[in-house]
Amino acid sequence: MKQVIFIVAIMLFGVACEAQTLTYSNPRLWYRNANKAGEKDFDVFYLLPTCVWDRIDSVGDTVYYADPLLSSDRLAMLPSFELAERIFGEDANFYSPYYRQLALQSWRSDSLVSSRFHYSFADVKRAFDYYMDNVNQGRPFVLAGFSQGAKCVVELLKNLTADQCRQLVAAYVIGYKVTASDTLNHKQIKPAVGENDFGVTICYNSVANTDAICSVLAPSAICINPVNWTTSAEAEMLNDSVSVCVDKQYNVLIVDGADANDSYVKSLDFLFKKGNYHLQELNYYHEILSKNIKVRFCSFKSRQNNDRR
Repeated sequence: MKQVIFIVAIMLFGVACEAQTLTYSNPRLWYRNANKAGEKDFDVFYLLPTCVWDRIDSVGDTVYYADPLLSSDRLAMLPSFELAERIFGEDANFYSPYYRQLALQSWRSDSLVSSRFHYSFADVKRAFDYYMDNVNQGRPFVLAGFSQGAKCVVELLKNLTADQCRQLVAAYVIGYKVTASDTLNHKQIKPAVGENDFGVTICYNSVANTDAICSVLAPSAICINPVNWTTSAEAEMLNDSVSVCVDKQYNVLIVDGADANDSYVKSLDFLFKKGNYHLQELNYYHEILSKNIKVRFCSFKSRQNNDRR
């Protein structure tokens, strides 16, 4: 009987989620206003990582998703918006939607993610469709996301039209996985192999050693080292004391010389053991990523100009 009640509760929760369709013409559903005209030559469409925990609603039910219009959830998302804009928005028009992202507890297992993520992605897809139909105006664009946002990028890649693929400068799947099935079944997901290739997918996860790999983020079929933009196992110095190389067996970045204690959060130990640098994926490579989107756009633009001659 308890199992039946549980199943009915999940079904009712799903119906409630579906009933609350978010309309992305509403400027409150965007970090800054997505209706503003693009003043720069290309866009970045960015998707946030997980920023909230499960919460209890007014009638005592557990809610597994963020509420994009709830002030406390919006406040929790703000630092991630601001960091991403500093990295990806310096040279581009920066567009990033609020969406009903899965809360942190759902990431305990692939099965929980699989059963709940489709509501989150439905918001993302609506936001992207609104952006393409009303905002983009034919400009080249970058897709970028971190963690849950990176999973959203993978799913968006699978749904791109042929015309959208031709506009795609690059996709940054940071702190998530691209599976062998993803690359085999979706020809638009092409692994990056250098600093300035375009129409490609950049993917990496950072750990001190392979024992610290997060199972939800693995296995990945691709990995590139953002420090030297190669897929080789050659180590490259990130700074005076930290080196980074690709582990070819597990397709992760091995970061040597960083203090694992600085990146460890006990409340997230169920996902990220000590030595997993997931929380630093943007911070470690901040300047490198900021420079690289400009490099890839210039390469993309050069090819466009050559094709027009």
